[in-house]
Amino acid sequence: MHFWALPLSLWTALVPCHGFSVDVEQPVTFQEPTDSFGQSVALLGGGAGAGLIVSAPLQRGAVNETGKIYKCTLGSGKCLGISIQRPTDAVNMSLGLSLATRNSQILACGPTVHQACGNNMYMKGYCFLLDQNLKELQRIPETLPECTKRTTDIVFLIDGSGSVSYRDFQRMKTFVSQIMTRFEHSDTLFSLVQFSTDVEIHFDFNEFRSSSKPTQQVMEVLQQRGWTNTITAIKEVLRELFVPGRGSRPEAAKVLIVVTDGKKTEETSYSSVISEAQKAGIIRYAIGVGNAFSTQDAMQELKDIASDPDSDHVFRVNDFSALQGIQDKLHEKIFAIEGTQSQNSSSFQLEMSQEGFSALLSPDGSVLGAVGAYDWSGGIFLYGTSGEPTFINMSHTNRDMNDAYLGYSAEVVQLNKQHSYVVGAPRHNHIGKAILFRQDARSREWRVKDEAVGTQVGSYFGATLCTVDLNKDTNTDLFLIGAPMYHDAGHGGRVYVCPLTSLGELSSCNTVLQGQTGHLFGRFGASMAQLGDISGDGRTDVVIGAPLENDNQGAVYVFQGTRRSINTQYSQRIEGSEFPSRLRFFGQAVSGGTDLMGDGLADVAVGALGQVLLLRSRPVLRVGISISFIPPVIPIAVFNCQGQEQQNQKASSARVCFTVTKGTKDALGDGIRSTLRYTLTLDPGRPKPRAAFNSISPSESKEIQIGIETKCETFQIILPTCIEDTLNPLVLRVNYTLTGLPIANTRNLRPILSQDSALQTSDVLPFEKNCGTDGKCDDVLQLSFNFSGLTGRS
Repeated sequence: MHFWALPLSLWTALVPCHGFSVDVEQPVTFQEPTDSFGQSVALLGGGAGAGLIVSAPLQRGAVNETGKIYKCTLGSGKCLGISIQRPTDAVNMSLGLSLATRNSQILACGPTVHQACGNNMYMKGYCFLLDQNLKELQRIPETLPECTKRTTDIVFLIDGSGSVSYRDFQRMKTFVSQIMTRFEHSDTLFSLVQFSTDVEIHFDFNEFRSSSKPTQQVMEVLQQRGWTNTITAIKEVLRELFVPGRGSRPEAAKVLIVVTDGKKTEETSYSSVISEAQKAGIIRYAIGVGNAFSTQDAMQELKDIASDPDSDHVFRVNDFSALQGIQDKLHEKIFAIEGTQSQNSSSFQLEMSQEGFSALLSPDGSVLGAVGAYDWSGGIFLYGTSGEPTFINMSHTNRDMNDAYLGYSAEVVQLNKQHSYVVGAPRHNHIGKAILFRQDARSREWRVKDEAVGTQVGSYFGATLCTVDLNKDTNTDLFLIGAPMYHDAGHGGRVYVCPLTSLGELSSCNTVLQGQTGHLFGRFGASMAQLGDISGDGRTDVVIGAPLENDNQGAVYVFQGTRRSINTQYSQRIEGSEFPSRLRFFGQAVSGGTDLMGDGLADVAVGALGQVLLLRSRPVLRVGISISFIPPVIPIAVFNCQGQEQQNQKASSARVCFTVTKGTKDALGDGIRSTLRYTLTLDPGRPKPRAAFNSISPSESKEIQIGIETKCETFQIILPTCIEDTLNPLVLRVNYTLTGLPIANTRNLRPILSQDSALQTSDVLPFEKNCGTDGKCDDVLQLSFNFSGLTGRS
């Protein structure tokens, strides 16, 4: 997002790394009075329906309505809101948080739909597929799934032993009553049991159901005091409370919450009673209070009581006053049980899926990221032609994927007309992962084909993805994986380049792209997009955003494709601070590779805070130079003289031709013109040049206007005086620069010289040799000598 402003000068072509193929002199700026405008951008092709789709996902509308998408057109220079018929249950959906376009279709998603189910709040999503006329083709999903009607029976088993003080016992009762209050509007029944030396059932599920003030009953419980017979208490709960006679429902999820301040006083182990609880499908939570659980043995006791995994079912607090702090966590865990369809599970399934967190339009259909599915392990939904979605993810039994956020990003990989999907999971093991899924030809199941894993904790490896077809043969050659939170000594963020083999497997991700040194918090790689071939070398180029560079003003970088990869040196860096509109977070979103201007050249859209800039790529020109001499050698008669007498003999004529061609494809015809400045130099580097132009100077400079054509000039070469060195030929060197002129009807767009153009060339003009009819000269060297007057010495 940083751009170096350089004047167009004689040496413009010599500094391409600061201003090459993306034009920054005449940006088209779209702006709306809401900061979230520009959060996502997508170019929409398709002739008359072409435009720029921009989202403002936090813009407030009617009651419970957040998010708006706009279509911005060049003709009007304005953005108009797109009217979408939202379902009544699309509450605060953040419409446009993700956007995608393909084949003149638009996919806009709002993944934060709040669905109230009893006392619980689920997080779902809606997406809308529109055609180029902004007519809704499909709503995905058609309706949200109904709230899961789960019943839950919960027993609180609280420690009333003598080691618990009166005040702490009161706090424990308050904790129980507050948890019960949180489930007031759900189909949840409670039972309360106190244990010490004896076990006392204060109320069972039937009594709870019939009580008008169950929380008051909790607060009226008197403390027993005595020993800590935990095993006996659990056994009685299993056999006396989780039974139909006490009001326990066969279809309900059964939960036991044990709150204690110390180890059991019984000698027997937990193995028998816990095995009985497991067979009954009872989900168990253990809450240890106080210093008694600071030892490893005591903590093991809590783990023995609780269900697996310990990280989800064991809580430890320093004192009873800290029980308040775990209410949210415990409520969330039980809430998750209610959301599942299994009594033996304690994880979310699709209740918090946030479908549409990422969006992709593929040849197979709409692809929606669902980062919250299955305990935020995530996945993607593929909505094909059948209308029924296919969920693609790692197995939800794979605990390694918990909180991985699979589906945070997704891209389609095409190889030999078959489609695979690379999906980002930036929080996998706190490092990040990108997984390549491919459909099995026989079973039609989606399976993991390969994966790439990040290298640094917290780097968010896989947060962004970009697939690249380098040579435009429709096959994906490589994909880029962004890690915008990566940090090293000089950079903030990086992008990994991962080539694909002919079998569609990852060969390595060793090539790394980074931005300018010194931006430690730049978030390089926060956005990425293909640009097409904007450099004129036949390879696809990419643009990468770094929205926090330059104190949050932002920058974007252009990297050129090579035969097999991406050049690690960026060809252009465009700074948000270079534009007059005071941009912030320039580069938070990018989209490219589509022509909106109608000039046949790819454009790039860059999102910023409240603004979007549409930047054009420039026609890239190549210059070929040819030099010919007439005659091709300097005749002997011209240089056969003695001394320093003035000759001014014409040695030859040099014909220099410049041929300008287009490196990029466009629709501008031959209306492209440039100023070409060139200098011819004879015998460059010699202190005393042997030849001159028009007997005046050994160099000559000219300027011409040239289009997409060939232009030639002829120059007379003169030998001003007799010359001594006729063995070495004359050298004619040509240096040039090319400065593009504004193209008519293109808002002052200028062409630019290709980066790989040679700005200098030379040719030689030999002297004729007097070597007879065959033109060959053979040296004959004879040496004779004698010595005289030498005498020998001993």
